Parts: sequence; structure tokens; C-alpha cells
Amino acid sequence: MSSGSTRTTTTTASAAFPDLKALVQGEVLTDEQSRRAVSSDFGRMVERVPRVVVRPRTAKDVAAVMKYAREKGLKVSSRGEAHTQTGQGLTDGILVDLGSMHRVLSVDEKGLTSSVEAGCKWRDLVLFLDPKGLVPPVLTNNLGVTIGGTLSVAGLGISSFKYGAQVDNALELEVVTGAGDVVTCSPSKERDLFDCVRSGLGQFGVITRATLKLRRRLPMVRTYFLLYDDLDPFMKDSEVMLVDERFDYMESWCSPCPQGIRKVEGENLAFAQWFMPYHLTKEFEPGKEPDEKRLLAGLRHYKKVHVEDKTTLDFSNRLNPLFEIWKRIGYWDRPHPWMENIIPWAASKEYIHTVLENMQPQALGGGHVLLWPAKGNTSEAPLFKVPKNEKFVMGFGILPGVPREFLDLAVSKLNQASELGMMIGAKRYLSGLIHFDESHWEAHFEEDWPRMKALKKKYDPHLLLNSHFMPL
Repeated sequence: MSSGSTRTTTTTASAAFPDLKALVQGEVLTDEQSRRAVSSDFGRMVERVPRVVVRPRTAKDVAAVMKYAREKGLKVSSRGEAHTQTGQGLTDGILVDLGSMHRVLSVDEKGLTSSVEAGCKWRDLVLFLDPKGLVPPVLTNNLGVTIGGTLSVAGLGISSFKYGAQVDNALELEVVTGAGDVVTCSPSKERDLFDCVRSGLGQFGVITRATLKLRRRLPMVRTYFLLYDDLDPFMKDSEVMLVDERFDYMESWCSPCPQGIRKVEGENLAFAQWFMPYHLTKEFEPGKEPDEKRLLAGLRHYKKVHVEDKTTLDFSNRLNPLFEIWKRIGYWDRPHPWMENIIPWAASKEYIHTVLENMQPQALGGGHVLLWPAKGNTSEAPLFKVPKNEKFVMGFGILPGVPREFLDLAVSKLNQASELGMMIGAKRYLSGLIHFDESHWEAHFEEDWPRMKALKKKYDPHLLLNSHFMPL
């Protein structure tokens, strides 16, 4: 495992690339400002300055980039909003910035589908669909990320327990392979490509267009703000709600109540009592309000703190005020060594207790600890890995914003928590802090690892795409 957290790669002044400009309809940018603007990601830990930035207009532009890169011996990476944390979408070669391909292409209101370009942000699709009474089945908490980006990882949300990951709601994808071919793939056409670009971290091709499932939504939601003071009732209640699906959305995290200082192995350390806020949300029509007695029947929460009604659109954007606070207090600009894993249900209580027992509350730096109860069969996408043969699984993420002077210490401790998780059968969510060597990758993907190597040779035979990140 690599422990370096601030790797930096710089490049010399770029050539003008006139031959590349002649091949694409979109922009080809070689100035220092444009290249520096896409040289890091949300993690703020890795910098790779590309030699040239291409903002494509069409899939043909992306295909031209692949062929050009092969001829010139350059690496390629694609980028949306770069919400990754370990440079997954960075390169010192050609950076394909898909933010230029951001259109909603079509909506089939009867068939409940939408076709979009991969650089379209989920927020823009939600706004486009809202007047039609439609919404994507699964939304990430941060709607400012791109559709192609989340489909390349998995795309989890607080309705995934009902509808799967966002990759499970993709019906068809247009992909430019590393070989430079433009291919349309789906469950019934070019299935190998469809399955390896979903959650494939951009290793096999660049998603340029997606056809997505939609669903009809009700206009209002009611959220019950519950508080749990122990993991045991929280998990037992989660099991009930995962089975009967009485709510439309389930959202939770661990919140510290600082208690003071205690001595641990001769060292004075801050410690906290941890609580679990649980936000349980139901859609409804005005005049047909949810039956609170039925919805909360049998639940063992410590306290019902609040009840809040919002429009469904406002609920989709509910975290925007938090993001604004993060930006104001400096959290947004700090390094974000986020570590998220998905744990076997039976092992999760002891694992979470162990990690939280040894976490000082100030170490979060304004961030939070995520909880994500889900069904073990939440996703059918082959490369989105969760623990096998589990009825339920628990997502657990430590999402800090760390001052740079404490980054190495934080990364070391988070990597330890990652290792502990993998020892008990957990699987990592691969957008975050990933310091894997090949043995870690093989352990993560298990029997799919040899198949991934074969598919890499098929779809990216010259190893153009993101070869710095995953050793396929």
C-alpha cells in the first residue's frame, strides 16, 4: 500500500497541439490557466497537470483524442466534476473535460426514460424533469456531480435501498473505448462493455451519453428526524424498514457529542459519545399526509426531534445549505481523504464501535461519519462490489476535511480503518481515498480481476486510460 498522500506531478509548458486542434470540433486548450484548473480533484491531495485539455463537442471528438493519443504515446483521462479524492480522473497527458457535453437530449414521459450527455449534472436533469413530475430513481447527496462520473463509480443515494445504485438505472450507454471506437451498449447489446464501464472507473472507455430510467414522483415529502443513542436499535429498526420499505428515503450518519479528555495508553485524547440521527422521508400528495402512527410503529428511536415538509425538488437539494457552510468555513478547500466502505451486516456493529471508540471528534474537521443501511442485493452491476451472500450490508464512511499539516497522520489512520474493514470482508467505495497495490485490487474484485484484465486488453489495448490508478 502506498502511504503518500500529497503526490504531485507537474509538466513543462505545453506545445500548441495544432494537429489535435484540427481533429476535433470542440476546444483544445493548452494555456497554463486552463490546464491548472483541471489538475486536482475534490480530494485536494493529488495534482497532475495535463499537457492539453480537450472539451469535446461530440463522441467523435473523444474518439479522435484516443487515436491521437495512441499515435503520440500520451495517456488520457476523462473528467466531469472530479468529485473523487485520490486523482482517479487526473492525468499528465490529455484530459478530456466532459463538462462541455452537458445537454439533456430527450425525455420520454410515457416510457419514463431520459437521454443525456455524460457531462450533464444531476442537478440540471432534476430541474429539467421537475415540471413534468418526474425524477431519477436515485440521486446522490451532491447534485453538482456529473451523470457520467457517478455511473463510472456506482452512484449511491438515500433511495438506493429501493432502486439500486445509479448504474442499475442506466438502460443504455454510448461509450468511446480506449481503442477509439464509438459503441452503444446495453444489457442486450455489447453487454461486456456495458458491464465493465458501469463502475469501471474510466478504465475501459469514456461514457459520452446515457439513457436513464425515470419515475413519477409525488409533489411533497415529509421527513421524520429521529435520534438513536445506540447502534443496536438503529440496526434492528433498519432491518425492518429495509424489508417493508415503509419510507421512500433513509438517511443517517454518526454525530459526536464531545465528552472531554481521557487518558489512552498514557496520552490525553479527546473523546465523544456518538449518536445516530436518522432522517426517514415519505413522499405524499397535499391533503393525503403520511400516517405517522403507522410509519413510526415499532421503531425504537431515542427521540423524535422534528418533522419537516418540503417540496420534492427542495428535498433533492436539501444539502445545498450545508455545502455553502462548508465553503464558508474552509472545509471545502481542505484535503478530503474520504474513506467509505460497505461492511457485512453482522460485522458492522463491532467494526463501527471500534472505529468510533478510537476517533477524536475534532479529527473530522467539519466533516461527518456516514451510515448507509442497504440490502445485500442493492446492485446487480458486476464491478460495484459489496460483501457477498449478505441479506443486508452497512455503508460506513469517514468524510473529514483535514488541515494539510495533519494530512499524513489522517491518511495513515484512515488506511488502517480501510485495512481493518477488508479483513472482515468489507468492500471499498472507489471514489475515495484509495491507496491500493495490485493485491488489494485483486482482493477487492476477486474472481472478476482476471476478467477485467482481459477486457482492458480488448477495449483499451494501448493502456491509454487511467493506467496510473489501477494496474490492469
